[in-house]
Amino acid sequence: MSAERFSYAKTGLVRAEAKHVRSSARKARLVLADIRGRNVLDARKQLLFSPRAVAKDIELVLRSAVTNAEVNHGLSPDDLVIHEAFANEGVTIKRFKPRARGRASRINKRTTHITILLRSLTSGAIVDGTETAVPAKASSDSARAKRVAASKKSEATVETAAAEVMETADEQPAAKKPAAKKPAAKKPAAAADATTEKKPAAKKPAAKKPAAAKADDAAATKPAAKKPAAKKPAAKKPAVEKTDEEKS
Repeated sequence: MSAERFSYAKTGLVRAEAKHVRSSARKARLVLADIRGRNVLDARKQLLFSPRAVAKDIELVLRSAVTNAEVNHGLSPDDLVIHEAFANEGVTIKRFKPRARGRASRINKRTTHITILLRSLTSGAIVDGTETAVPAKASSDSARAKRVAASKKSEATVETAAAEVMETADEQPAAKKPAAKKPAAKKPAAAADATTEKKPAAKKPAAKKPAAAKADDAAATKPAAKKPAAKKPAAKKPAVEKTDEEKS
């Protein structure tokens, strides 16, 4: 494929190519399939976290294509999308290693040619001298960018309104709101039964009193013995003097 076939004047695509990359074409195609159709920023992120070693070489080719678009054609890197990315087989380097019984086996060291084509979202690609419309994916990307810009504007207006409300709230004394009562935490049934059950009071052993104290207590508790009433002596009647007749 000649370079004139992919010139910017004919196709509107920016091209970059790396030849004789020390990797097989199959390994490079697995990585290129992940970045095909992405914008430059997403493609670089994908290549940065790719576990394959050929991703570093592909990232260099992508950088070269972006630089060509900026310097040679004045395109913005933010508007560039990977239109096509492919890998062709290059020269196979042959090496040999010794094997058993004096024999030798061949080692094939593959190479590949990596090509990346970029297109701008602002201008459609030109194919066979006619400019084509921006594909559906590009139009969806531009629509998404518009939606993002509109959402950012709405967020800005909401933030300004919230700031004004906060300023007015600071100027006016805030009304005290009644404290919300927290619902009492419900105890489980087992815990409730445990709390309701009353435990019998432990009886304390009576302190032993000495014998003398016991005797005093017994004497205090016994009823007092009734003493017999003292008899009053009877009043003596005065003796009547006997007459002489009675005496005789």
